[in-house]
Amino acid sequence: MSMAGPHGSDPDTGMASGSDAGGAGGHLGPGDLAPDEERLLAALERDARGLRQPSVEESLLQVRAAEDERPLPGQGGPPDDGLTPLFTAPELDD
Repeated sequence: MSMAGPHGSDPDTGMASGSDAGGAGGHLGPGDLAPDEERLLAALERDARGLRQPSVEESLLQVRAAEDERPLPGQGGPPDDGLTPLFTAPELDD
């Protein structure tokens, strides 16, 4: 079964495959970026060099918090803004 589009092209190329560089998994080569893109990439790589890697303990806490979607331990408490309603049964007049 063909998945060709209205112009006879195979959709498993370029944007249809999630790759802007052409075929699926393609990589950009030297000279494929414009000068302003090269400067931006260099700035991003330079800034990333100063990032600190989290410790194993920090990573484990973050993974556990993400798994059960709870806040990290030791931070805050149960949410309470003082506006929690109190529901009671109405008093019936005889």
